[in-house]
Amino acid sequence: MRAYSLDLRKKVMAAYHQTQHKSEVCKRFNIARSTLDEWILLEQITQDLKPLPAIRNGRPFSIKDLESFEEFVKSTPFTQIRDLLDPFEQKFGYKVSYSVLWRGLHKIGRVKKRN
Repeated sequence: MRAYSLDLRKKVMAAYHQTQHKSEVCKRFNIARSTLDEWILLEQITQDLKPLPAIRNGRPFSIKDLESFEEFVKSTPFTQIRDLLDPFEQKFGYKVSYSVLWRGLHKIGRVKKRN
């Protein structure tokens, strides 16, 4: 998906308001008709052309508080990283994946690569 600058969006919408002809504006600026339709709807809803912030669902991509995570790792006995998944969720209140835990342990210096 392409990201369009706010300046281009304003130029396209000005041309559309002047001509009221969607196909002509799309050809002139080389954008998809669906993109112009989305911008028109966005302008009607928000009175602006700035894109709405993305809504992220699911697990976070990183650990939110690295210092408290480090204390958690020091106080929780484990032999494998997967042993930390359930205690992490109980302590912090959100789930993370195995790879997020691995990266967190790597950041605090608790994971070493095997030779």
